[in-house]
Amino acid sequence: MNTSKPHQALLKALADIKPGYPFRGAIRHDPKGEVSVVQVRHLDPEYGFGEGCQAASLDRVTLEGRRKPDYLQSGDILFVSRGARFFSAVVPQAIPEHTVCTPPFFLIRLSESGKAVITPEFLAWQINHHEAQSYLTRLGQGTLQHSISKSQLKGLPVTIPSLHRQSLVTSLHRAALDEAEQLRALIANREQEMRALGMAVLSEARASEQAPVPAQNDQAAAGHP
Repeated sequence: MNTSKPHQALLKALADIKPGYPFRGAIRHDPKGEVSVVQVRHLDPEYGFGEGCQAASLDRVTLEGRRKPDYLQSGDILFVSRGARFFSAVVPQAIPEHTVCTPPFFLIRLSESGKAVITPEFLAWQINHHEAQSYLTRLGQGTLQHSISKSQLKGLPVTIPSLHRQSLVTSLHRAALDEAEQLRALIANREQEMRALGMAVLSEARASEQAPVPAQNDQAAAGHP
């Protein structure tokens, strides 16, 4: 493919798309299980995995089905295909070795030709961008529970700028997320300071009101020398 100019391709031309592992019933944690499980609750729509990829935060299970599991690999993209919001996140390097995802996900794995023209980070960013979100939302509105099918996801148009431009966008995106996190921490710290100051001022005011008034000499109170 010529990567000197931005062009478009359907997602199916860039990646393989597979459903999550077909668990039967509720997922039950098995301390002796050899497989970790990523569920939707482990991901944040804005920050992706964060600390959710740590082995201690994931449930462990023993797989009982016959289907050969598609273990997650660093650079895979998980797409949440059900619920109020469709979003994607890149699987980080810290993911445990034997990890699967649940049925609400689609596992997107770039093909070799796809890797040559687009990065996982940029693809995930583009899926989360408002243009793709509007496209996906329109597709999912006709169902009782908002959901995107595999065939619909495969038909998602993907814009492919140069790798340099992709890197620029994802770097700025990470910087914006870091800045937002710092601002939230600053606001939370300021709110804590204001609560502490308010409590101190109110406690001081109540203490001064409750302090006993010193007894005065009767003559002094009457104005006699």
